[in-house]
Amino acid sequence: MRVSVGKTLRVGPGDEVTVIARLRPEATLGRLFVFARECSGNEFSPYAPLLDISPDGKPMLTAPLTLRVSTQHPMRELQFAVDFDGYVKIMQEVDTAKDPLARTKMRRIVCPRLGWRDWLVRSLPWRPMSV
Repeated sequence: MRVSVGKTLRVGPGDEVTVIARLRPEATLGRLFVFARECSGNEFSPYAPLLDISPDGKPMLTAPLTLRVSTQHPMRELQFAVDFDGYVKIMQEVDTAKDPLARTKMRRIVCPRLGWRDWLVRSLPWRPMSV
């Protein structure tokens, strides 16, 4: 089963998101996934960013973004650029509800290519969802 870890983050196209995950001392393994939901969407699903258009004109998708923390690598960092307007959150795959959850932090840098007014509106934590 998958359990939400940490807060949900509001993002927009071009935003740069950094996820830092740490394994708790009592845990041995943490399998973390980035889940996303567009503003108009209903449910969160695994996030696989659209990277580029192939030479034959078809979009190429990558595998969903994941992080794996273990006793050998107790801290991991993942950085990616968002290509949609919506929300991002981290989900952890656990065997039982009593399994210890990893500690996560998400940080967003608003798209630096925006004009100052758009940047200011996007920086507001309570900004409304676009329709």
